[in-house]
Amino acid sequence: MRQVPQDGMASAQAPFGFVGDGRLSRHWRHYFSSLGIPWKLWSRRLAAAADATAGMSPAQALAGCDVVLLAVSDDAIEPVLERLSAAGLRDRIFVHFSGGRSFAGAWGAHPLMSFGAGLYATEFYRDIPVFVEESAAWPDPVARFRALFPQLPNPCFRLRVEDKAFYHALCSLAGGLTAVLWREFFAAMATRFDVPRAALASYPRRIVENVLESADGALTGPVARGDTGTIRAHLEALDGSPLAAVYESFIAAAGRERA
Repeated sequence: MRQVPQDGMASAQAPFGFVGDGRLSRHWRHYFSSLGIPWKLWSRRLAAAADATAGMSPAQALAGCDVVLLAVSDDAIEPVLERLSAAGLRDRIFVHFSGGRSFAGAWGAHPLMSFGAGLYATEFYRDIPVFVEESAAWPDPVARFRALFPQLPNPCFRLRVEDKAFYHALCSLAGGLTAVLWREFFAAMATRFDVPRAALASYPRRIVENVLESADGALTGPVARGDTGTIRAHLEALDGSPLAAVYESFIAAAGRERA
C-alpha cells in the first residue's frame, strides 16, 4: 500500500488541516494530494511518536490551516474540538465527517463510501457522493461545500440535521451488515464446505450488479417467493446462531412476515 506523507505537496494555496491519521484521513489526504490540494496533519499518535518533533502542538502542526477536517471517530469529535479550541485554534472552520450526528462548532460533510485498508485509484474518489449538513445555520450546504472545497468535483447532496441518524443507520446496514454477512458466508464456505473464495466471486458481484440495475427486482430466493417450508428449514439450521435473528429480521424487512 502506498504511504501518504505527513505533509501534502507545496502550494501557494492555504493548506487544509487534518486531525486524525486513520483510514478516512489516509484516503482523503491521498485524494487531496492527487488533486494538488495542500494539507497538513496532526494526530495524537504522531505527536506522541518517538521521532516526532518534541512538543509538537496542534497549533504548530496546523499553522496556516483555515479549514480543519476532523477525521476522527464520532465519540472523539467533541473532545477534539475542545482540545483544539484550548490550543488556540478556536477561530478555524471545523468540518467533521460524521454521517449520523451533529456537533456544535463543526459542520458535517459525510463521504458515502467504505474506506478499506488499501488506497483506491485516483479517479474513484471523484465520484464519491458527499452528504452535507443542512440546518438553520447552513441553509445552503451544497454552496458552502463548493466554497470551502472548490477543487473537489464530488457530487454533493443536502442532508437535514434531523435526518442524519436515519440516513446513517441505512448506510451502516447496507454497508456494514452486508460486510458481516459476506464475512460469515466466505468463512463457512471455506471451513465447512472447502470452497475457496475465488470460486465464489461471481455470486456477490452479480448480486451487486442486480441491485444497481433494479433494486426492486434484485431479491430472489425463498423469501422473495414465500417458500415457507424452505424458510422454516433455514431457521432451524441457523438456530443458536446470531444469524438466526438476522434472518428473521430479513424476512420482516422483505415484507414476507407471513413466511
